[in-house]
Formats: sequence, C-alpha cells, structure tokens
Amino acid sequence: MSVTLRPIEAKDKPEWLNLWTGPGGYIEFYKSLEKITPEISENTFSRFLDPKEPVYSVVAIDDSTGKIIGFANYLLHRNTWTIEDALYLNDLFVSSDSRLKGTGRKLIEYIYSEADKYKCKKCYWSTQFENHRAQLLYTKVGVKSGFLLYRRPD
Repeated sequence: MSVTLRPIEAKDKPEWLNLWTGPGGYIEFYKSLEKITPEISENTFSRFLDPKEPVYSVVAIDDSTGKIIGFANYLLHRNTWTIEDALYLNDLFVSSDSRLKGTGRKLIEYIYSEADKYKCKKCYWSTQFENHRAQLLYTKVGVKSGFLLYRRPD
C-alpha cells in the first residue's frame, strides 16, 4: 500500500473526526466514546491548526483513494530530566481495513523525525496492556520504558 504522510490541514476535519469518533474509530476502539464530547474533539482539532499550540497531528493518506486512513496526534512539553522538550505520541490510529500494511510504522517514523526536528531526546507513548497487535509493532520500533502508567481515578 502506498501512503503519503503530511501535517493535518483544516480540510481534513471531517475525515479526521470520522476516524477519531466515528464507528470503528479510535475512541470506540478504546471504549471511551462517552468521555469524549464534541466540544473536546472540536478543541483538539483547533489546537492542531493553532501555531501557538504545541499540539500536532499527521495524517496518513492512501495514495490510491486519497482518503485519510490513519493519524498520529502528538505534543511537545517541558521535561524535568532534560533541557530539551519531550515529544509525547498521544494518539496513533490506523483504520481497521488498512492495518498490517506498514502505515503504523510509517507514522511512528514520522514522529521520530519530528522529535529529531524539535531536538527532543525523549519521545514516548503508551498503550493498553490488551492492545497486543499494536505492541507487536511497538517492540520493533521502540523499547519498553519499564514504567507503569497511573492516573487519577475518574
């Protein structure tokens, strides 16, 4: 499959929203649909386009159809262990019918190039313990940090 990666643009909003919150999309995959309101989705998308926000998205486009088949949302933030900012890959998603064709790897490689561009020594992400398919890729392109993620209860 031939795929082109590029930064998200305003015209991508309907396709991105469909992959984000639509049937079979990212939020449904993580069983979080009730927590992500339309207001949150609108705010998130607007941040991608705001040059003052350190929040970004890259889209993967199937060259044969011109449709967006995946995305990676990421952000830069301060880090107490380095002078440079860190890059956090917040969301990575490839549509179910486009998986296992190298798009996820290409998106991560793009993220690595962004980390290099912004001189981020730390580039990291997390995934659910049960997301075994993604972990098959992650063990090929990254290393486990040795940390467990904890969060404040809802």
